[in-house]
Order: sequence, then structure tokens, then C-alpha cells
Amino acid sequence: MKRVSLTSVAMILALVTGLYNTTASADLFEFSAPDFDRWVYPFNAMPGSRPAAPTFGAIGDPGFDQRDGQFLVGFNTAAVLPAVGPGQSYQINSVQVTATHSFGSFEYDPTYDPYATYLDPNDSEFVADSDEGRPILLTGAGLRNGHIAFTFNLDPNNAGVPFYEEDDPFTFGPPGAEVRNTYAFSPDAPGNGDVSNNVLDAFDFVPFAVGTTGLSPGDPVDEGVLGASPGSTFTFDVDLRNSQTLDYVAAGLAHGGLFFTISSLHAASQEQGGTNPNFYTAENFDPGAIAPTLTLDVSVIPEPVSIALLAYGGVSLGLRPRRRTKQLV
Repeated sequence: MKRVSLTSVAMILALVTGLYNTTASADLFEFSAPDFDRWVYPFNAMPGSRPAAPTFGAIGDPGFDQRDGQFLVGFNTAAVLPAVGPGQSYQINSVQVTATHSFGSFEYDPTYDPYATYLDPNDSEFVADSDEGRPILLTGAGLRNGHIAFTFNLDPNNAGVPFYEEDDPFTFGPPGAEVRNTYAFSPDAPGNGDVSNNVLDAFDFVPFAVGTTGLSPGDPVDEGVLGASPGSTFTFDVDLRNSQTLDYVAAGLAHGGLFFTISSLHAASQEQGGTNPNFYTAENFDPGAIAPTLTLDVSVIPEPVSIALLAYGGVSLGLRPRRRTKQLV
């Protein structure tokens, strides 16, 4: 048998290690405004062009979803991310969404509140909230009523089915609860993942993220001053440790777009200023407004070279590929 020097073996190992460690450095992709945003509410007279999107609840009103006012944001990732070719994949390192508050008087709460804290105090399942305020949540976005996908193509002749477009004139199918065309979605929720009525349906869910800002819990959230300054910016760091959330993000990147829903259960108010959050949209006319943003930390990784056995002369080296984090194919 042919003898192989230790130097030759070292060279082989170095070559193999190089093949298996070939990774692209992580890249940040920043979106300064959404390509698609709208207030999801049945009486929205300005679909796709409203300057602010209120979030609020309608607990106790059977004619509406409990998460009644929702804010849908979408980002065209295919226009920015490099395409993956044969033998390549995305590794998703972090996903961060921001939304900036315009007006509304309410207290900051950076924690998820269980559904039982929203029940009537006389209900046997009621649990008192342990802190001040109510949270603002980021979830996915689901579709129903025949809509098969979101689209960035704003074609008035193609509004509605099968694609849901930013300027679609109707948020609902038939009037009533649990029928809106697009809704706050969580993959761990029962049924079709609609969390718009989780208090009524008595279940908790895992949001993609809870909005945080630089305030202390219980502090009043800053409002914007027209032409001068924006209000508090809420940051949503998507929890990619949750495999179902990671799957949602991966599927979105595979289809070229990420869509999220911002919602809350703050009580709505018709008084001047209101007591529920209102977020700037990309169409806001205020020069001090800040549109929702998205920051992606994504790596494009070549697949390891498939080598079952490498032989050099009479010496054989068996190789096993490294375990890798969950990636988008």
C-alpha cells in the first residue's frame, strides 16, 4: 500500500475543511418603507393611502373581530435580496420590524398579556393584569375568501381574487367577525391561525414579537408633533427561535415578500386624540413621519460539496457534513 506523509494528509484535511466551511458573510438588507401597507378595517375609506393606521380592539362587540383595527405591512424582498441559485440557500439570522407611533394616549407595555386578563372581572377565568398598559404585537398575515397570495402589483383591474392587493376596496368578505380577507396570523393558533378573536375563543398564542421602545413600562407613549417630531418608535425583533415563526419567514422569502400584521387590544375612542395607538404609514404627509421599516440579516450559503469518501493513494478519509441551522431552500 502506498505510504502517505502526514503533510499530505494535512493538505487533504485543509482542502476538505475549506469545502465545508464555504459560507457567505452575513448581509444586512434594510427597507426604509414598506412596499405594501394598509389599515385593515372594514370601514376604511382610503385603502392603501391612509396616512395613519389605528390599532384597537372591540371586545364585547359580537359584530366585529376583537382585534378590530389591524395594520398590515409588506416588503418586497425579491427586489433586494440576491437570488439563490442551485446548491444555495438562505440562512436567516435576524428579522426586525419597526413602526412609529403618530398619535394616541396610552401606556407602554413590553409584555404579552394572556387572554384571561382581558375578560370581564366577574368572569370565573379572569386574571388581573400584572402590569400597566397593553402590548402591541407583531404576527404574520393570513388570507381567506379565495385570496391565494399578496401582490405588489397594484392593478385596479385585478383587485381582489385571487391576489390581495394594497388598494383592494374591501377588507371583509361578508360582514361580520372572522371573515376579513386578511388577518393577524400565528402558526400556533388553532384552525387557520386567525388570532383576531383569541379572547373570545379563549386561547393564547405566541406572537412573532412584542413591540418595545425606550420607555419604562407604564410610561405614556410619546405622540408625534406635526411637522416637528415623530412619536415613539416600536421595535419588533422577530423570535426566530420559534421554529414555526422561522418557517413563516422562510416561506415568505421563498415567495419574494414578507408580510406582517401589527395589532393590539386597546380600547378605541372617538374623543379627540384617542386612547389607542395610531401608526404612521408610508403615505403619511407629515415631514417628521417615520414609515415602518424592515431590517434583515440574511446569509446566502452554498451547499457543502457532497463527498462520501475521499481517497488519496491508499488512504481513505470518511467525511460527514456539518449540522447547519434551519435554512430556506
